[in-house]
Amino acid sequence: MRQKSRKDTEKDWRPTIEQCEKILRTLVQVNTCQPEGNESILTRWIVNQIRKQKESAVTVIPFEHSKNRSSLIIKLKGRKKEGGLAFVGHLDTVACGNMSKWDYQPHMGVTKKGCMFGRGTADMKGGDAAMLLVLEKLLEEQTIPEEPIYFCFTADEENQGIGIQAIEKSGELNTIREMIICEPSNEQISICEKGAVWLRIFVTGHGAHASRPDLGINAIDLSYQFAMEMQRYLMEEPEHPILLRSTASVTRISGGIMTNMIPASAEMEMDIRTVPGIQYEDIMKMAEKAKNKLETNHLGAGITYQVLNYRPAIGTKKESVFLKKIINIAEKFEISTIPRGTFFYTDASQIIPQLSIPFVIAGPGDDSLAHCTNEYIELDSVARFAGLYYQYILGEIC
Repeated sequence: MRQKSRKDTEKDWRPTIEQCEKILRTLVQVNTCQPEGNESILTRWIVNQIRKQKESAVTVIPFEHSKNRSSLIIKLKGRKKEGGLAFVGHLDTVACGNMSKWDYQPHMGVTKKGCMFGRGTADMKGGDAAMLLVLEKLLEEQTIPEEPIYFCFTADEENQGIGIQAIEKSGELNTIREMIICEPSNEQISICEKGAVWLRIFVTGHGAHASRPDLGINAIDLSYQFAMEMQRYLMEEPEHPILLRSTASVTRISGGIMTNMIPASAEMEMDIRTVPGIQYEDIMKMAEKAKNKLETNHLGAGITYQVLNYRPAIGTKKESVFLKKIINIAEKFEISTIPRGTFFYTDASQIIPQLSIPFVIAGPGDDSLAHCTNEYIELDSVARFAGLYYQYILGEIC
């Protein structure tokens, strides 16, 4: 029987469950819930860990957003100064909600039957842990890649994305060739993600006694009609092969004074999720079309709207060499090779359009547990994805 060479052994590497548990618990025990964030506690800890190993092999690039909020790039130096690969993970989490609903305190990092429970375990400190374990392994081996490798830890992904925006504006990643977003992907490789347009719609009608609705213009009714028009327009658009159809959901509405009065004004918010191929301009044309139709059919009514948030839908082509390499390695780590899509947006939406490079969303954990009470992750998933990242890097070096 042929003995395994050092290269073979390296290709089989994945961290132990104990290593995954230790580093993930450290991350989870730091409360980085929105809106405070407090990511600076973790960025300082990461830098201190690097200094214990081989700081000369890396370049530390900090981004200070405010007193308690910061992002960080750890750049593993390559033989070349340009090109390379970037891993991206966010350090903030959503709030915990009703604490009494949790089986375990959400910032303790309790482990049961191979799973760790806590806020951010799946979304996405499990991915951050995998990134850090790979970086630790590369530094331990004194690896010098041909091109640089960037480990990016961002703040505020769960809100406005100030971290990834700062990194994009800095130009530090301008020459990279590919990117892995380490968000939870349910043991699959995601090659596309939906975009988002959030609208706030203001409707003015005409008040009347509720016994004579014919004398008024019901602003709340018009709000719903606007929403229905938007939904109808989107249904007329082609279906995406992975992400299916774009959607438009009413997520907030207010209006009216009393039960027996026709409301003269209303305010509504909509969350519109788009698939690749539908642009921002397309949504604006739909909104204008709906506005004009309703104002024409209800003389005296007025509709205005403002955009609260915009993230483009993005994707990587199936024939991408980068994607083919990732998928070939994934199978060895019991990770599905059937490409999937991500229905929520990630940090990728605020940097991939500017860089125009291939990317995947591939990270440990089940994304359906994101933002949930009793969020958890299988520690073995963290180990598998760390192995995937490491072997991909090793393949690039070899």
